[in-house]
Amino acid sequence: MIRKTVHAGTFYPRFGNQITQLLETWIQDAAPAVPTERTLGLLVPHAGYIYSGKCASLGLASIAHEPFESIIILHPSHQGIHFDFSLSPYTEYESPLGNLLLDHDLYRLLSPHANQNVDLDYHALEHSMEIQLPLIRYFFPDAKICPVMIGNQIPAVAERLADILYDLVYKSSRRILILVSSDLSHYHSSAKAEAMDKRVGQHFMALDAEGMWRDAIHGNLEACGIGGIMSLIKMSKRYTDPQTRIIQYTHSGKTSGNNSQVVGYLSAKVFI
Repeated sequence: MIRKTVHAGTFYPRFGNQITQLLETWIQDAAPAVPTERTLGLLVPHAGYIYSGKCASLGLASIAHEPFESIIILHPSHQGIHFDFSLSPYTEYESPLGNLLLDHDLYRLLSPHANQNVDLDYHALEHSMEIQLPLIRYFFPDAKICPVMIGNQIPAVAERLADILYDLVYKSSRRILILVSSDLSHYHSSAKAEAMDKRVGQHFMALDAEGMWRDAIHGNLEACGIGGIMSLIKMSKRYTDPQTRIIQYTHSGKTSGNNSQVVGYLSAKVFI
């Protein structure tokens, strides 16, 4: 079963050559990779490429030298929150740069823990997953994927998912990347957005999922994919001496020129 593109031509260009041209321009500003680092997970945004594409591509460029065979995409549902998490049932994913294949082994191992009764449209229409596909195809053309859609983004779900992911990734003989898809604050002034988003970055750098959640419930920060971020943090803390790095922060006002209502974007990684 093939998942067709829904957002090509809106969130990102319709044609592959247009996407490639953008990426090749953006990654000219990429910092040199650190070959000794072993990345566990990467946080990237999922807005329209015009706003967040460079931020996401710089994140992926920073780890493109690593030999990842499979990528688990943790992404939020924008359709509903009445479930903990659900695996996309598609076996192939269309993108303008070429199709991506499901990692059947990962799906088999993860699906017993997931809610697989979620309406198929939730997976078919979700942009927070689809927008990552051309980027993955460009930077990791041979990697297989296993999208995990998170509905109920609370610490208990993040803790359970972190346990499952650690068990799976740590024991695997293959290199598996956890790719977290999340935007940050939504529709505040640029000054307020930067202050709120700075808190996300600080908690990420400290691998402090509890502090991030406290700030979220008190309205001091926002992240539409906070469940995935907390899952990655909690998983990473099971390793000895995990390290973090902010790759880029930006917001939509830097592109649009409208700083009265912006959306924040962060690219950051966890590595050992």
